[in-house]
Amino acid sequence: MQWIELKKEGAVGVLTMNYEGQNRFSTDFCEDLLAAMDAVESDGSIRSLVVVGGDEKYWSTGLHLDYLGRIGAEEVKKFISLFNGMLKRWCVYPKPVVAAINGHAFAAGAILAAHLDYRFMREDRGWVCLPEVDINIPFLPGMIAILRATLAPSALRHMALTGKRFNAAEAQNLGFIDGVFSKEELLPKAVEWAAFLATKNPAAYAEIKRRMRAEVVHIMEQEDPKYAFGQG
Repeated sequence: MQWIELKKEGAVGVLTMNYEGQNRFSTDFCEDLLAAMDAVESDGSIRSLVVVGGDEKYWSTGLHLDYLGRIGAEEVKKFISLFNGMLKRWCVYPKPVVAAINGHAFAAGAILAAHLDYRFMREDRGWVCLPEVDINIPFLPGMIAILRATLAPSALRHMALTGKRFNAAEAQNLGFIDGVFSKEELLPKAVEWAAFLATKNPAAYAEIKRRMRAEVVHIMEQEDPKYAFGQG
């Protein structure tokens, strides 16, 4: 896992993303994340997971548009399938997952955060933003479904249709962020909450999450390919 650092704090795994600073999604980065997910899922000593950015300015700023502009159409299709498969796996990942958002979470980075179970954010740095309305990249149906599962209708409308940037307090008021902490407290608080979730019955936790998000997964599997590949 070239771009991922994985450590343990008791029963909690701490996954640090270190891909070119901004953690923009490319094929290599997605494959590394999937490998890390395999490692955590197969390690019985890790009962929950925290995902944090390695650069204090960024958590993830979304798709690596420069990379996608350099590769051919067939490779872009393969990437979209890979990326969507990664999101689907996070959606029903069988262990508790807490995002420690230590910097900007833009576009597909914010979408990834929505697929995780809880989202904590640093109070003094970073924006949450869904800029797709400004950059002409409409959401796939599965992305809308996970945002609907995360946000109240008015908050989803405001985030998705304005493209505005929201600081941690604003994002918490919208219901996207569950807790806001200082730079020093963010990761310890995320680990603390993940440790609490690690005490829950693992089979029940996984099954409840799977049932709660079954409709999201169905949409990702049945509807997303139609739009991702120009059939919608």
